Amino acid sequence: MDCKEAEKLIQPYVQGNMPEKEMEPFISHIRKCHTCHEELETYFIVNRAMAYFEDDAPDSYNLTGLLERDLEKKEEEARYRRYKDTFFRVLMLILVLFLVLLALHYFEVIELPWLKGLL
Repeated sequence: MDCKEAEKLIQPYVQGNMPEKEMEPFISHIRKCHTCHEELETYFIVNRAMAYFEDDAPDSYNLTGLLERDLEKKEEEARYRRYKDTFFRVLMLILVLFLVLLALHYFEVIELPWLKGLL
């Protein structure tokens, strides 16, 4: 992802409506590019400052820290989605392979001794 693409995604990120597929490349670019990180930080502070200043929590004044925690949280969510998607794809592949073996055994193309007597 280049800076131009990242700049277009700053507003959707801050507003919380960034497309999921863009999240990981965006965060990766923000972590590497100091200029884009500063721009995101500025937009983040402007858009969220009032909500956090109304909060009485002591860390509410550390808006840079809030941005870092937000980036880490969204990065973790994107990583979790990627792992979950990979897990389900592998699970579906195993299920399809099992069903193919079962069909081949049923039509007597191959013999699976551990299925003998079940079908």
